[in-house]
Amino acid sequence: MKKKPCRNQIRLTIASNAGGSGKTTMATHLAYAVGAKGYKVTLIELDQNGSLCIFARLTPASMEQSLAGVLKKTFKGDYPLVPLWSEYLDTVTAIQGGAFLEESIGEIYNYNRRHYTLKDRLSDFPLNSDLIIFDTPASLEPMGLIALAASTHVLVPIKPEYKDTGAFAGFLDWFYSKVDDLRLKPEPEILGFVPTRVDLYDVGAHRDILGLDKKGKQRTDIDPAKTLPFLIQQMGIQCFPYIRESNYHIKASGAGLPLHLYRPGYDANEDFNPIVNRLIKLMTEES
Repeated sequence: MKKKPCRNQIRLTIASNAGGSGKTTMATHLAYAVGAKGYKVTLIELDQNGSLCIFARLTPASMEQSLAGVLKKTFKGDYPLVPLWSEYLDTVTAIQGGAFLEESIGEIYNYNRRHYTLKDRLSDFPLNSDLIIFDTPASLEPMGLIALAASTHVLVPIKPEYKDTGAFAGFLDWFYSKVDDLRLKPEPEILGFVPTRVDLYDVGAHRDILGLDKKGKQRTDIDPAKTLPFLIQQMGIQCFPYIRESNYHIKASGAGLPLHLYRPGYDANEDFNPIVNRLIKLMTEES
């Protein structure tokens, strides 16, 4: 049951310019957690690898039953929505990506409004969803750009590793330049960055970069001004609390379930709550 009525449809792109940051894990867990609150969620997969088949135990979709069919000029509004985890809830659906998107990319570049194709579909044929989540591939273009044009908000998972800590600045350069190039009005808002796949116990670099000890407490031997969350927040952007790495995430994805269903009561389920609460606030507050 919804706690508050939805006033605004939120379209959230989950994107990163670094591979292996856990975008699909983030997308599926947010979809479930918001759907479990009674809100209608649609997860749209823009990834050619079709990872959603594993994360939600789905059969690979045909061209017509995937996002590739939605992106065709002949699309008339019959979205190929697939229920997710329907034995547990009835509020979450998905539109699958997969290999057929490779053909779509070539077709889209022949369209006059190529980067606005998904935005146009959602405008011409609105989805009855409170939250739409775009799960993008590792490469920001072209599918990340198509998602950006259709978005109201963007969430950026980032691994706290030395080779990735500078990635947030590169992502921001891409984001602001593309918003300007596409003349997006209103501009999508960066919901925030979120450190992901964090292992404070075994990975010293994670502790150093986040400025935390093994128990997640602030360290006194590290200048907070040199930590990744501080650097992000200094740019006026929220840095959400970290999402921890867990073997249970791997096992849960293998079972085609979010961690909330695979291991109910596990404290790592609460890692997603700050983002879930922020999304619900955006959906329910007056514009």
